[in-house]
Order: sequence, then structure tokens, then C-alpha cells
Amino acid sequence: MLNPAVVCLVLLSALPLLAQAPAPPPVRLQAIMRDFEAEGFSGVVLVERRGTLEFLQAYGYADRRRKIRNIPNTRFEMASLTKPFTAAAILKLQEQGKLRTSDRLDRYIGPINPPKNLATIHHLALHRALVARGAELPGDSREAFLQGVRTSPAESKPGDQYRYTNAGYGVLAAIIEIVSGTSYNDYVRQAILLPSGLREAYFRDEKVPGLAFGYQTPPDNPEPAPNAPLAWGSHGAGGLMISVPDLLTAFKGLRSGKVLSKASLEIMFHPWPEEGYGWHVRKDAGGRRLIEKSRGHPSYASHLLHYPDDQVTIIWATNSLHKRFRADLNRRLCEAVLGVTVPK
Repeated sequence: MLNPAVVCLVLLSALPLLAQAPAPPPVRLQAIMRDFEAEGFSGVVLVERRGTLEFLQAYGYADRRRKIRNIPNTRFEMASLTKPFTAAAILKLQEQGKLRTSDRLDRYIGPINPPKNLATIHHLALHRALVARGAELPGDSREAFLQGVRTSPAESKPGDQYRYTNAGYGVLAAIIEIVSGTSYNDYVRQAILLPSGLREAYFRDEKVPGLAFGYQTPPDNPEPAPNAPLAWGSHGAGGLMISVPDLLTAFKGLRSGKVLSKASLEIMFHPWPEEGYGWHVRKDAGGRRLIEKSRGHPSYASHLLHYPDDQVTIIWATNSLHKRFRADLNRRLCEAVLGVTVPK
């Protein structure tokens, strides 16, 4: 029988070691997010590790005036995280034999002023078509938007320079409609999102149940940001309205091979020099392989970071941009989840 005094001494001697042991990631994440919530963060944060949901918490209000809090299934405007699904729809249409990414744009949208007439669908997917000056073009209809694309001045020869634009993905959305014979929303929903495992998916110009209002002011101001008029070219570049868990489901479904062929996935997740086909595939500052996509609009922001070698996915979305949390939030989440120090 063990001597109780000996057992007590052993336990006491272990206390310094126990005190030095780091808290498990969920505990650290809770502490980190309490800090961000105190600073006004409003949204949802998710962490999955090796197929297991390790952390899923909601913060702040979906509707400040009515005191309706965000919950894990609250829907957010996913902003530019729409772009990967636009690119996936283009690759799906290529698999169906309805287009080729090497096709020139004028085959689908009509004559274009040179040198933009040399631009291809592939150039658009890589943000190297430079079909428009600036991120947006005016136009409240598809044809008005495309007319601006055809006639606006070129910045350089297609393929020569990288320039991130929303307008390029607006053109991809127009091509999806022209080739599929249906709306952009319906094609992406039916061909990409639902087969990825989502039960339902919505877009900006639809009635969206469970959608958080967007805010640009501190948490004590109950007024949501006004809905600004949006040009048609924002289709394809933004507008997906889903929850953070739904975004995880769609991402996993996209990568699983259930939606796209192996050849299409190799194109989509190729480490292009900059962002391509909706994703930025690179190595982080510590040398870890990383697949990510982010950005936002004036009232919403979202970010997905996937570390394939660690089998870790971190996703967050916010409906309040009175402060810009992205860089610090990503750094602290990655430090807690991966157990590394991330340079500022």
C-alpha cells in the first residue's frame, strides 16, 4: 500500500511542472476571444483539427437594436470568400465541356478593345486579365457591366501583371450565366454548394434567413450600416451568405473530390505566384503550407486558413468593422491553435 505522505510529496513536486504546462487550445482560445469580445468583436470563430470540431463560439449581436445575439449558425456576408466558389463553377463548366479556361473572353462576352481581346478565362481566375481599371465597374445590369468591361482602357497586356480586382470575377459570373443558361446564384448553388454538403445557401440579392446585420460603428450604436447600391459586377466577387460552419462544410466538400475532379482540384489549389482560382496557396512565415482566403466589405469580413499538414482549419466571420481585427486576430488564433509564435 502506498504511503500517503509519499504520494503527497510526489504530487507537490509535480505542481511546478503542471503550472508550466500550456493550457489546451480551447482554453487559450476562450481567453483570447474574451479579450477580442471586450474590444467589440462580433461574429463567429471556428477551429477544426483532424476532422474534429475543436472550437465553435459566437460573440456580439446579429441585431443590436433587438438584442439578438450571434449564434454559431448565424449567416454572414462572406465577401470575397465567394470567389473560390465562382472559380469552382468555372472549373465545373469546363468538366462539363461547356467552356475551356484557355478560351478568350470575346468568345462569350463579345468584341473587346485590344489588347484586352487577348484575355482568357484563366487570366481572369488569376487576376491577370486586367480587364477593368479599378476594382469595380458601374452598371445595374449584366449587359451594362459587360459594356464597361469591353470598352474601359487596359492597364497592361493580359497575363503580364497581377492586379486583384472584383470586376474580373464579375466577368466570370457573367460567363457562368451565359454558358449555363441560368443565373449565377442558381448555378453555383446547384452545381457547387449543395453537392459540397450544404443543405441550403443564399446570396446577397435574396431573402436570407438568420442573417446578421452589418455594422460600422462601436457596439453601443444600434444602427446597422445602410445597404449601399451594388453594381452588377459584384456578382461572383462577393455576395455569398452562409454561416461559418457551412463555410467549413463547403470548403471540405470542395476539396473532397465530390464536386470537382482531381484535375480541377490541382488547378484550383496550385500554388500560383499570387492568388489564383479564389485561393492563396503558399507557405506561412514559419514554413507551414497554408491555403487561405480573406477580405471583406465595409460591414463584414471573413477569413479561412487551412494548414493541410497540421490538418487544421481556422475560420472566422464578423458583422462589425468599427475596428480592423484581422491581423491581430489571425496571429493570436494561429499561435493558440498551432502552438507557435507568429511574427507581427
